Amino acid sequence: MSKASVDYFSIDSGLRKRDDSGFPPLPLRRKSLADESAREGRRASRRVETPPVEIAFLLDHGVSLDALNKAAGLARRQGVSADAALLAEGVVEEAFFYRALAQHLGVAFIDDTIELAPGALAAAGLGYVRLRDRRDGVRWLFAPSGTQIFRLTSVARAAKGRPLFAITTRTRFLEALRDAYPRDAVYAASHSAEQIDGDLCVRGSMTRAPLACATAALICIVVSLFAPFETVNLAVAFALAAAFLASVVLRLSACASSASRQEDARRIDDARLPVYTVVLALYKEAAVAPQLARAIDRFDYPRAKLDIKFVIEADDAETAAALRAHPPRAPHEIIIAPDGAPRTKPRALNIAMPLARGALVAVFDAEDIPDARQLRRAAALFAAAPPDVACLQASLVIDNGALNWMTGMFALEYAALFDVYNKGLSRLDLPLFLGGTSNHFRLAALREIGFWDAYNVTEDADLGLRLARGGFAVRTFDSHTFEEAPAVFRALVKQRTRWFKGWMQTAIVHCRHPAGFFADLGARRAFAVLAMLAGGVLGPLLGPLLMCRLAYHALFGALLRPTTFFETACCGLWCFLALSGAAALLWPILAGMRRRRLSALRNALPHLPIWLFMLSIACWRAFFELWLRPFHWEKTEHGLTMRGHPEGSGEQPLFEQEAGA
Repeated sequence: MSKASVDYFSIDSGLRKRDDSGFPPLPLRRKSLADESAREGRRASRRVETPPVEIAFLLDHGVSLDALNKAAGLARRQGVSADAALLAEGVVEEAFFYRALAQHLGVAFIDDTIELAPGALAAAGLGYVRLRDRRDGVRWLFAPSGTQIFRLTSVARAAKGRPLFAITTRTRFLEALRDAYPRDAVYAASHSAEQIDGDLCVRGSMTRAPLACATAALICIVVSLFAPFETVNLAVAFALAAAFLASVVLRLSACASSASRQEDARRIDDARLPVYTVVLALYKEAAVAPQLARAIDRFDYPRAKLDIKFVIEADDAETAAALRAHPPRAPHEIIIAPDGAPRTKPRALNIAMPLARGALVAVFDAEDIPDARQLRRAAALFAAAPPDVACLQASLVIDNGALNWMTGMFALEYAALFDVYNKGLSRLDLPLFLGGTSNHFRLAALREIGFWDAYNVTEDADLGLRLARGGFAVRTFDSHTFEEAPAVFRALVKQRTRWFKGWMQTAIVHCRHPAGFFADLGARRAFAVLAMLAGGVLGPLLGPLLMCRLAYHALFGALLRPTTFFETACCGLWCFLALSGAAALLWPILAGMRRRRLSALRNALPHLPIWLFMLSIACWRAFFELWLRPFHWEKTEHGLTMRGHPEGSGEQPLFEQEAGA
């Protein structure tokens, strides 16, 4: 757990009218005791009025004693250094603080471009770096905090005016670190997962050979289904029936298991909470920047323990300008991702990871409005969970579902996935294909598997499977994040195309070496993953063809008119599979609708066949893209619709909260 040093101080007990029991204090019977109590009260008052050394120098620069003591009290409650609380709450500006500190220490203050010496990153973790060129005769640069300020005060006093080091702001310090070795940062962001295990990454696996094998297998399946040779036809049909039946059983089992209540963790005091890094990879998101800043400021988490990082591409000046114009009040950093390939969200997330200060990391999208208590709840659950629990997934909730039938079906699908299916998989201790946002991680676990695969276009699903293969567990927890669904058919198809393409990438990568796949996961969990892939990829690809074949045999064949025992058994199998598949499809939707209280969206359900056909279009489109542009990232544009909230969600929309404030 990350925790800065704290200077504790006493509170004047003489100012309290009641003691901790709630009763009035006993009357003083002897004057000497009263005099002693008064003297003790004055001594305690003097202790309160002496701010911690890391902020006390600000008294000489116009900051009031009351403000410093309030910051010190907040720091004590939150378990951080007094300067961290002071800066996090915006009592003074960062540049003012460090300029005043430099003046107090009698050293130079640097507030322009900084060039670091080779090898400077080695000492950066200790809070200082070496300058490339001497400035005012100094070689070392600090952006100190906490007890380091106290130590530098002693060093400066002993130096007797000799320039030993210089001071800069924390922002300039981090900028210098990022700019020191941009080529190394670009390479690490694109290949960090490959350096851990290249066999589990897309770039090295998506060669012509495995792709050609997968394509040939798909062609053979399609041709065999409609071939005039009954033996081949039945063999392929039975193989597909087994795959889809496994998917149906898994879905029904997950739905049944999701009904059990998940144990919640107790609230953690502010002083015991770890530093939490929140990463948001943004591209062309200027329209939602104000909403994003307000959503971040709603977090019920000590600001001094928040480490907010916005990662923006180098050619996206509009989003950077919007964030600077509408910044969150919480401490944050805008990281400009160096040019490089691929231009994907996972690469942007990887760029932020070496700069993360927190023991825990959360990932959100630009349009997200998370539950204000989500970070605190996740931190409490991590503290109570075994060390192998590396990730907690919150539920994603669509809040513009009432806009049209597409957003309505999107909302119902998300309720089925996050509130029913994923929760059931978590109860069954099975791997999860993570959602792309509202994931909370232990940073140490992410570092162990090499963070995200920058070339996988559904980095979330891949990461969930790589965590499972690395021996880590993923759990869901009862918190929600409001999201915006695409409201235009074309945008919806493009989004789902990327998702299906990423699942196909993940299937090819992890199934290339079956022996290693089963050895890492174990038989039960490996078969569960294969069932997920069968239902998630083969279902949309082959579903329309199988339904056409089933309808043809029902109308013109022997499906409803069997004449032999074998035909009767086959007809029973096909009908059972069709009915159980419908149940596995509808049960999570209806259960999610009830749990999220989305009864107002029931009018979208008749559009389910059109929704399934849309998924099939997107899946075939993804299949062709896998050949033509396997690593292309089709971005979903946000901020295009009015945001509402699901009926009965128990929380007002962000905009309504602000209107009533």
